[in-house]
Amino acid sequence: MSREMFSGNLRNRLHSDEWLIWQDQYEAKENLKYESLFALSNGYLGIRGSHEEGTKITLPYLYINGVFDKSETFMRELSTLPNWLGIRLYVEKELIGIEDCEILEFSRVLDMKGAFLGKRVRLKDSKGRETLIEGIRFVSRNNVHRMGIRLYVTPLNYSGIIEVESIIDGTIINFYDAPRFKVKHTYMTANEKLAADGCYVEVATRENHLHVGCGCRIEAYADGKQILGNRMISRFGEQGVEFGDIHVEEGKEVEIVKYVSMYTERECPAYALHTTIEKEIEGFVETGFDQELKAHEDVYKNMWENADIQITGDDELNRAVRFNIFHLMSTGNEHDDHVNVGAKLLTGEEYGGHAFWDTELFMLPFFSWVFPKTAQNLENYRYHLLDAARANAHKNGYKGAQYPWESADDGTEQCPDWTIEPDGTCYRCYVAVYEHHVTAAVAYGIYNYVKITQDMDFLYSKGAEILTETARFLASRCEYNKEQDRYEINQVTGPDEWHEPVNNNLYTNYLARWNLGYVLSLLASIKKENQEAYDILIEKTGLTEAETAHWKEVQEKMYLPRKEGTRLLEQFEGYFELDNVTIEKYDENDWPVRPDALKTKRARETQINKQADVVMLLHLMGNEFDEETIKENYAYYEKRTLHGSSLSPSIFSVMGLKVGDDSKAYRYLRRAAFIDLLNMQGNTREGIHAANTGGVWQTIVFGFAGVAQREDGMLKVHPNMPKEWQGLTFRLHYRGAWLEITADGSNQAKVIRLAGEPVEAEINGKVTTI
Repeated sequence: MSREMFSGNLRNRLHSDEWLIWQDQYEAKENLKYESLFALSNGYLGIRGSHEEGTKITLPYLYINGVFDKSETFMRELSTLPNWLGIRLYVEKELIGIEDCEILEFSRVLDMKGAFLGKRVRLKDSKGRETLIEGIRFVSRNNVHRMGIRLYVTPLNYSGIIEVESIIDGTIINFYDAPRFKVKHTYMTANEKLAADGCYVEVATRENHLHVGCGCRIEAYADGKQILGNRMISRFGEQGVEFGDIHVEEGKEVEIVKYVSMYTERECPAYALHTTIEKEIEGFVETGFDQELKAHEDVYKNMWENADIQITGDDELNRAVRFNIFHLMSTGNEHDDHVNVGAKLLTGEEYGGHAFWDTELFMLPFFSWVFPKTAQNLENYRYHLLDAARANAHKNGYKGAQYPWESADDGTEQCPDWTIEPDGTCYRCYVAVYEHHVTAAVAYGIYNYVKITQDMDFLYSKGAEILTETARFLASRCEYNKEQDRYEINQVTGPDEWHEPVNNNLYTNYLARWNLGYVLSLLASIKKENQEAYDILIEKTGLTEAETAHWKEVQEKMYLPRKEGTRLLEQFEGYFELDNVTIEKYDENDWPVRPDALKTKRARETQINKQADVVMLLHLMGNEFDEETIKENYAYYEKRTLHGSSLSPSIFSVMGLKVGDDSKAYRYLRRAAFIDLLNMQGNTREGIHAANTGGVWQTIVFGFAGVAQREDGMLKVHPNMPKEWQGLTFRLHYRGAWLEITADGSNQAKVIRLAGEPVEAEINGKVTTI
């Protein structure tokens, strides 16, 4: 596809091809995939890439980050809110839409650099009338309460009247296409005029009665003059509709603009929502669509200056990498520290918008290195919910703070006890009961964030309090085995969820041991360096010397299973006694094929894993293992991991480079980068795989660019570029400095300081001041 097919309206605005994701033909069965791929977010809200006129197959969801509701569902989930996309055009009662006319031309394009969605369609109706429609849509990052759509409409072979409907649809429900699970999370509180013109719809969540307002106004222009006539506002149940008509002439273009604004009562009182939105839209109209779009693009220009990765010599992959970065950075919120980044971002309903360990281990490194203010907000989110984590631990019979496996807005566990399959069968879901490594991930996230950013104020206050309570929980989770004189964690599930539950999962035990040791060391440092902060911490947590002495004993006697007499780390106690099944075949996408043995055996009866488990441990704690141990365990578990989770390929790519398996590392990166663009797991319709987006970034930066921090915290850069690449450039924030890192095909790195104070770094084995 090429920008040349567009008229000047869009052609002059589109960026170069390396920034564009195209859809070049309309296939209804592909709608849900493209709705995810073409979703737009600004940290505050996200809207899927549905078509303005509506289609039969669609999940037209709009979410505001942090607006959750439970009602009849098993969990608090992001509530679908009034959808403002609707614009319908009629000629003599015929709808001019892609499923109502013959499609003569069709293309849509996501411009990632400008963060907008463009389209061009040429349609022929039943009477042979041809209409050309080009359009642009954006959700402003400059002012997150503004969104807009502009359509350029040209009647190619007729003159007459085009009737226009602008719709706010309050009927949208969660699980729109799943009859068994459908639920309406809101009730309508207002459906009225916005002002003299425009529609206003207000709803409230059913459980907590949080009010959300949405207003819009439509205008039409020709030759710079307003031409919308016979305007009227109608209410049809839970739909607000603004109507108008336009006199059109053959071959003459008209412009239709929809100005939209949304607020919740988190930003202003419920009684002020209507007037606030009314004033916002007045300001939007006065500013103008072009000016707001330019301000929005300017924000993204700055964001891309921080986040872009430029790969020379591998254009297709570079575009895919940018796609992952685009969606991840679009969802992170630099202003609100009461929201997180859900497992599907704001692009789909799977997992209900919940935060998992994915945030800390897959996405937080990106934000810490690239957008540290957003990273700080993600850490503050965990602190705001610390009391809920304490309550969760107490409820389950433990001490300290047990962070939920799935977290929404109030910090309570949102993972359901039971799961209902599409056929109506139920099975007990034990994930939240056994998968306790999420609490260790929260602790590791703090450690890593502070190591990167040097945010000692956070560490010595909020961070230390969280860390103390996570250590307290993990210590209480351990059981003393008197016979073996060791501490164990039994009935637990590690990252590999196909073996549930097990005793002494190595990953969980190791992270628990690390958490205890890190906190003991931190307590000593705070007491020495900041007595006041130490006293406040002790007062808040009630920590005693007897308790820390117990932690020390647990840490020293933690059981860490391995195969006796070898370097092989045992994923969990008894793992090596399972049927030794390995992966032998790969499909056309270079994805492992399920071994034939799994046709007659359950995965839990074999050594086949869902995702990186021991290898995930080696990724996080690599400094604690010698090179041969890492290499031997990578090779062993690589042959036994099916990558049933999108979290897995990026970790194997990073670790593949560490052990010299360069070819597989590159293949794993391609798998990760194209998971959603090629719908490789068949579930892109449910939303973009958020953890994978962060994993792709880590693979390039930590893997191929060889960025790391030494034990003393110094930045280290030692590239290991694939043969397909001629060069690599990206930027990082490190200890107050903003750095640009480049690497060439001969694996020589160069680091330039763009701003901030001088820092020392080890570049290709040589320490230098930058």
